Amino acid sequence: MSKYEYTILPEYSPLYPALPYHYEDYQKVSVYCRGDKEALQKFLPKEFKVTSDVFEVFVLTNIKIQGLDLYSEGGIVIPCQYKDIEGACVAFEYVDTDGALCAGREIWGYPKKLAEVQFEKDETSIKGVITRKGKKIIDVTFENNNSRIIEPPNLSPRLQVKRIPNPETYGTDTNFVIKNILQNVEVKKKVYGQATLNIEPSVDDPLNELGVKEILGAVYIEGAFTLTYGEIVEDLNK
Repeated sequence: MSKYEYTILPEYSPLYPALPYHYEDYQKVSVYCRGDKEALQKFLPKEFKVTSDVFEVFVLTNIKIQGLDLYSEGGIVIPCQYKDIEGACVAFEYVDTDGALCAGREIWGYPKKLAEVQFEKDETSIKGVITRKGKKIIDVTFENNNSRIIEPPNLSPRLQVKRIPNPETYGTDTNFVIKNILQNVEVKKKVYGQATLNIEPSVDDPLNELGVKEILGAVYIEGAFTLTYGEIVEDLNK
């Protein structure tokens, strides 16, 4: 960057630019699964309450972004509630660039980790794989067969807990509940299909403990949205 951006480190050459980010073209496969509510609750921040036994497993690749370098990602989205606000929490999220990793964690509190992301698409199918520390923690194959329409649970707004450790003692100096809503959402293409999902057990990323009982269906989307500032719902340190 050619100028200082004092909100982001390092000051002279920040890791990522200021908001907003315009995701002008992305491709995403979402697999909707029925799981065990007790297992899903374990994956949420303790302040949130799970509201459905249906959750989303997704793999996404970005074709064009204004603001960030291109990256791909995947993760787990669980419907939940904080007090009287219903939405969904990205409980685990994996990206393949450091800019996407740090922007997501530092601005909104998305629990991002670095991983290898594979997204391969042909005329009838899509293969999406998230690999971390040698384990295929998300392995999705989507088949385009125009099967029945899936009605997903409510997955908006995003509800995240942004925690930053205190540098002087054990605990946090930042501990916010954040609400984030995507802006200018555009769905350019939507195709319903079927999917297989495999999760390799991993000590570091125990997604196999989600308790998947059945796969209800899957959808492929091409779209766009704008990612900008969220809202602090509550300061949990007060």
